[in-house]
Amino acid sequence: MDIHLVAKDKLEAQGIRWVIESHLTGVNLITWNTIEEFEQMMESQRVAFVILNMDGWSDEKTKLGEALKQKNVRWLGISSERIFQTAYRALRYRAEDVLFRPFSPLELIKHIQQLRYQLRNEPSYLNDDAKNEYADMVDYPDLFLTERQSGGPITMAAFLIPQPLMLPLVYEQLLQHAFSGRYRIFALSDFILCVQETKDAEVCKEEYQAFLATWKERMDEPLAIVIQTASSEESFKSIYQKTRELTRQVFFQGYDIILAENGSAHSQEMDPFLTPLEQRQWIEMLEKRETKAIRHWMESAFLTFQPPYPDPEIVRIRLTSILAQVRRHMKSHELQSTQLEAAYHEVFQKIIHQPVMYQIIEELLSFVEKLLYEDRGQLEGGARSLVEKTRELIEANYWDCNWNLAACAEALRINKSTLSRRFAAESGQTFRDTLHQVRLREAKRLLKETDLPLEEVARLAGYSHQSYFNAKFKLYESVTPSAYRSGY
Repeated sequence: MDIHLVAKDKLEAQGIRWVIESHLTGVNLITWNTIEEFEQMMESQRVAFVILNMDGWSDEKTKLGEALKQKNVRWLGISSERIFQTAYRALRYRAEDVLFRPFSPLELIKHIQQLRYQLRNEPSYLNDDAKNEYADMVDYPDLFLTERQSGGPITMAAFLIPQPLMLPLVYEQLLQHAFSGRYRIFALSDFILCVQETKDAEVCKEEYQAFLATWKERMDEPLAIVIQTASSEESFKSIYQKTRELTRQVFFQGYDIILAENGSAHSQEMDPFLTPLEQRQWIEMLEKRETKAIRHWMESAFLTFQPPYPDPEIVRIRLTSILAQVRRHMKSHELQSTQLEAAYHEVFQKIIHQPVMYQIIEELLSFVEKLLYEDRGQLEGGARSLVEKTRELIEANYWDCNWNLAACAEALRINKSTLSRRFAAESGQTFRDTLHQVRLREAKRLLKETDLPLEEVARLAGYSHQSYFNAKFKLYESVTPSAYRSGY
């Protein structure tokens, strides 16, 4: 990608060159001493993007502004003059934005990444040579059908998120991120896949670590990155199958991590059903209401796995076998109220669909504890007051995009995991879902009662990024914020 630069002086040009070359790859910076030199070049060459010093720009001396608008050139202004004329000129000639000195290097990089993403999605941006260069690398059939070999060292990285409906947001962020070398990004049903030609595997891992760090800064969503490296002797299909197999480890290790592998991942064998002795143990623990013994049994049986891990589906079957013992206890003690029945079916659904094992364990233990203390009302009495306090804190702090479960637990002087478990057990929904519902309730009010821009609505409702707000709104309300405002 060519970026043209007309800076204030040589020192500023050198500084901008250092910032761009140290943060981005695949960028060719072309500098010009004056606006007149750049304008003369534009008459004979096509320009996609330019960074312009706006100080001293006179419409009487140059027709650059009209040329930029007519040729649809994307441009970013730099100025030391925070005056109306500067803003007016930027609006008149359709600047992407204006950075006022002194500006942050990261702010400059952010704008360039956004522009590069937009340009890459314009059909006219890539010439035929560039299109062919990426087309002959790898395509969808190579992942599923053909036995075509990679022809060189390859790194495949799968990006997983608990909510599949949020995958478009991951895809969008990946397109905006700069990776080294040739690579292609594929949108699949359960994760986003990046296939990258590898010169240095450690450099690739560092780039993925940088992406994860950037994601966590911008989004309040878990993300796992699974990396599989392979030599030129393997086919794309074989590497992809190993990558998909490796994604199973997320079930055991959770999110906000990077898992790396350079070989086959084998599964250990596991009996999916309880033995007669284990069934007897569960009958006794339930009859004696031994919640501590039940927790110890579950943690010893499921939270001590080491690689190679068993098949997650086998683990889910074993968990349903335990739930069957709980069901027998419910029937024998006639613990079948409407509330308990609903909670039982919810736990069953969590076992089948929850993407992380330790979260399933906590859900199951929470349900068993509530079941065993149903008659005494011990759990309900304590948790109800805790839920009320938690809801009050949510209502008071939802507008702060940095406020979360940890902050709430600290305010209540309670362990974060304990708060999460007890709140879900009593209220019937997770802390995260409750927080999002309160934030989106405020967003809906602002959309209906004000004409504020969507970015401002997102900020006031507690979301730091509009794209994240849009995705959450669509997930919970089944409609975009714009469509909601217009009455869809």
